[in-house]
Amino acid sequence: MSHSVTAIISIGVFILLLLALYVMTRKGQSFNRRTLTALVMGLVFGFVLQKVAGGPHSSLVKYTDGALRLVGSGYLSLLEMLVIPLILTSIIHAVMNMGALCGKILQRLAIFSVGMLLVMTAVASAVGVGVGLLFHVGVGLQLPHTVLLPSHHYTGVVDTLLGMLPSNPIAAMSDENTVAIVVFAVLVAVAGLWLYKLEPKQAQSFKDFISSAFMVTKKLASIVIALTPYGVLALMAQVASTQGWHSLLALADFIAAMYVAMILVLVMHLIILTLQGHMPWQYLRRAYAPLLVAFMTRSSFATLPVTEETLNTRLNLRQVTSTFVPSMGATLGMNACAGVFPAMLMVMAMTITHQPITLGAVLMVMFVNALASLGISGIPGTAFVAATVSLTTLGLPYAVVGLVQGVDPIIDMGRTATNVNGVMTTAVTVDRLIK
Repeated sequence: MSHSVTAIISIGVFILLLLALYVMTRKGQSFNRRTLTALVMGLVFGFVLQKVAGGPHSSLVKYTDGALRLVGSGYLSLLEMLVIPLILTSIIHAVMNMGALCGKILQRLAIFSVGMLLVMTAVASAVGVGVGLLFHVGVGLQLPHTVLLPSHHYTGVVDTLLGMLPSNPIAAMSDENTVAIVVFAVLVAVAGLWLYKLEPKQAQSFKDFISSAFMVTKKLASIVIALTPYGVLALMAQVASTQGWHSLLALADFIAAMYVAMILVLVMHLIILTLQGHMPWQYLRRAYAPLLVAFMTRSSFATLPVTEETLNTRLNLRQVTSTFVPSMGATLGMNACAGVFPAMLMVMAMTITHQPITLGAVLMVMFVNALASLGISGIPGTAFVAATVSLTTLGLPYAVVGLVQGVDPIIDMGRTATNVNGVMTTAVTVDRLIK
């Protein structure tokens, strides 16, 4: 049978799987059940496709990838479409409804959110070092001769803080700089509040417009989020069909160490939530959707609409907290990208170069990672840029990144989910504090 005929059959099977999810929707199956079913079906379909094709780089996989990419990347694009209008309308709407209390609440939100994200990133770095030593990552490996450097570079905290100011709001939206967008939305809302005191009639029309725009955006978000099972099916099938087993087995120790460390960081999050009266199982059942979407899409930015909706409707947080904290956490204080991952690479680099890992080195990487997580806001390729900062600060070769670049998509799935869970843990804690 020719590859073109086999490709048509495989695409037909994919369409039947999509129809099966639609039938489950018509029968009233729960969102969680449909999403889990899509996850399993995507994995099975992807692995079978790779087995039939004879490898992840075969022409059959490439033919079928077009259909998978249409659904998966299409769903991802719709999620990203929601982010800018959701941040703008929800924050302006929430701040204007605060009235005189907006200054105190926003100040507490910013201080508590950033502080908690940075502290958890430092702790996550220590976890990464400990698990890396336990798994002996780097033993028996050699540095590659060449490595692809990140296209963006860390320029320091001062430049990054200046980059958080929305000198060009349109450019900030294009660059997915959510912190700058939050600052712009807050400034617009504060200006609206001042206008309300001087010209109530004129300000009321603006307030009504923002309120209507916010409700329309929320309705649009619910429509897009309902498509999650279909997106999960396609994205999971893509990952399963395009990732080769040889590259995974070659770095099995590093992948296992990363996921063990990230699970320990998730346990830390659950302990923090338990101390506030949230039972872990109940929390995970409510927070299930953004974690899965983050795992599939590998994008904290794209997951923002699902995170915001979950915090607001399922975890019952205030609207301003539900939007403000995830928007800040999407580009700073990332527990896995800026904490676990650079720390693990530090252990690998020091092991390969036969340098002792002292307590001073561990404390240094905790401090540097926490500081770097504040200084890489809005920079694409966050994990690799954070690794650049940590490795160069400690005088270690960046070439060690070349050893793990081949399996980074597998690692990045867990990294993004861990980042998002850290953001939700912070949001729940901060919402309790500012009450």
